[in-house]
Amino acid sequence: MFFHHIKYFFLYLIVFLPSVLSAESAISLQPQIFGKPIWQDVLVLEDKDQSFSQENIILGTLDSQFQKISSPNLGFSKSNFWVRLTVNNPTKDLIRWNLVFDFPLLDEVTIFGTGIPKSVVKTLGDIHPFSERNLDYRNPVFPLETKGETTSVYYLRIQSESTIPLTLFIWTEREFNDQLNKEQMIFGFFYGILFVMIAYNFFIYIFTYEKSYLFYLFFISSIFFFHLINNGFAFQYLWPNAIFWGNYSLPFFICFACITGLLFSDNYLSLKKHLPKISKLMWVWAGILLLFSGIQFFLSYRIAMITSILLTVPTALVMVFSGATTFFSKVRAARYFLISWTFFLTGVLLYSLKSLGILPDNHITRWTIQIGTALQTILLSLGLADRINFLTRSLRDHIRELSHAKLKIEESEKRFREIFQGSDEVILMMNDDFEIINANRALSKHMGFRLDDLRGKKITEILYRGRDQSSDYNVLYVNDKLTDLKMTGSIVNFKTEFEQKYVKEPKEMYCRLQYINFDETREVLVTMSSQYEDTIIQLIESEKVELSMNNYLRNAEIVSQRITSQLAKYLSNIEQTEVRSSIREIIINAVEHGNLNISFDEKSKALLEGNYLEFLQKRQEDPRYSQKRVKIEYSFASEFVAYRITDEGRGFDHKKHMEKSLEEMNEAHEQHGRGILMTKSVFDRIEYNDRGNQVSLIKFLNKV
Repeated sequence: MFFHHIKYFFLYLIVFLPSVLSAESAISLQPQIFGKPIWQDVLVLEDKDQSFSQENIILGTLDSQFQKISSPNLGFSKSNFWVRLTVNNPTKDLIRWNLVFDFPLLDEVTIFGTGIPKSVVKTLGDIHPFSERNLDYRNPVFPLETKGETTSVYYLRIQSESTIPLTLFIWTEREFNDQLNKEQMIFGFFYGILFVMIAYNFFIYIFTYEKSYLFYLFFISSIFFFHLINNGFAFQYLWPNAIFWGNYSLPFFICFACITGLLFSDNYLSLKKHLPKISKLMWVWAGILLLFSGIQFFLSYRIAMITSILLTVPTALVMVFSGATTFFSKVRAARYFLISWTFFLTGVLLYSLKSLGILPDNHITRWTIQIGTALQTILLSLGLADRINFLTRSLRDHIRELSHAKLKIEESEKRFREIFQGSDEVILMMNDDFEIINANRALSKHMGFRLDDLRGKKITEILYRGRDQSSDYNVLYVNDKLTDLKMTGSIVNFKTEFEQKYVKEPKEMYCRLQYINFDETREVLVTMSSQYEDTIIQLIESEKVELSMNNYLRNAEIVSQRITSQLAKYLSNIEQTEVRSSIREIIINAVEHGNLNISFDEKSKALLEGNYLEFLQKRQEDPRYSQKRVKIEYSFASEFVAYRITDEGRGFDHKKHMEKSLEEMNEAHEQHGRGILMTKSVFDRIEYNDRGNQVSLIKFLNKV
């Protein structure tokens, strides 16, 4: 018999212990209850496929499956949620109390249980007309009553396409009515601020026609309607019977607030001037939001709502980034903008932490979004007023200054144009982001580019990188120099290689960068020259130099200038030019036909096809030829000048080319090969080695 009782005891534990462990404690009613949150005192059952019948729930056959929850936020879900709460009245008197679901956007909530007054509407939510509610209140409310010394069990069925926060509160009847009066005062003050700001900015726009006020007017209005919908007042007062619009109005005004916020930020912060790329991004993003605001009416409410919330994240990030960047760039208007958004986002963050249960639910955390919005609205309005005052004062001062300085400015501009355009050096003007905004005529002379080719480009975009774009050394090197300039503000000098528009070779330039400060902005002045001025040239009586150069043809010009610069004392300008041109042609031959192994026929074909520069570049980058060098030996004295040019090629039949005449070349229509012929007419002695990869040139000076 003993073991028989033991068996039934364990059977009892197995069957009833789970329900005992998961059972909720009864919520004790008191004569006065001031909005007691009860989500921790209830049990929840999720019906994922809506298979639980109402009868089974009410009869209690599924009570053992109800569980406590760790967070009041049930999230976005297609499930039905059943909530079980037990209420106990320990007093002897009847207590009338209100069960309030403090979330106006809930689709539907239905209450079941015994002792519910017959006058109570059991199904509430924003998919039903507002006129069917128990109380004229923005949130669903169930007025209930519990007799003395009794316990009642209620079940709630919740279904919604929006997020489902289990924000259940209990109020006794009188305390709830008192709370309504306080709440109306707070909301009245909040919406009063927004309405005053709307009216204020509207009249300012009428008088000034300043676009910032118009964009801000739209932005405040969209925020105004967003809060009306989010707090349930729009459904209560504006469209109580428009069920479809009542649901989709919230994601619509979320998108509309983002659009108007972007347009306002772009105009208020003058992003077209300070951050032109961010300005373009804002307009593109506003277009995407506008498109979605129309498409969302054809989507399910859940998808429309989730997507609109997700779209606000990049919107807020780009606006805060713009405010922070312009603030650190010392743009005056950015101060109010950044501080206002800090207050607003802080309010959103605190409210979110409260909703997740991390922060306690109190009068401060419950109103953080409204407080943040009010402060944001006021600060932005003050920022607009400050901006107008500042612009007015600046305009008045500038007019006064311009009236006294007009002649000086005209003289300065004329002098600047003469210096700027007349300089043989390349002069560039860049903005603070190192984007080219102006250039003089020498740019075309040295590099082939016009200003329109480079306007808006960064200086690093015109650096030479090679055919395969794999060599980033120039970019890294110049970026380091630009960083030095930005960090120190001191003048920066360096040498690097740039692209040329028509020649597929690098152009080595000596660069000097320095800041030029204006009233509110600063620009970067860049001077670029091919070589430094050599002031000691005129003092040299004799010289002997050995040079080694790579296979870039532009070096032929640089080297020929260097090793003929002494001849000005002994030769006329025409004779000096002839010597320089001959040396240049011989060096080019050594590169092309010697080191790069380009045959006469190959060059002729490429010239006829118009792709010689591309053909030359391929040879220069070919590993078989890229390491070869041209050796140039140069000796100068007052009696003569001598040159010896040696390449690492296979040589050529120099006798054949030395015997050709100009008439023969013209009759054969040859496009090149005239360098040797020119050299014969300029130098007194020309000697090739047997291989044909070395030529010696001598010209006597001071001939009698």
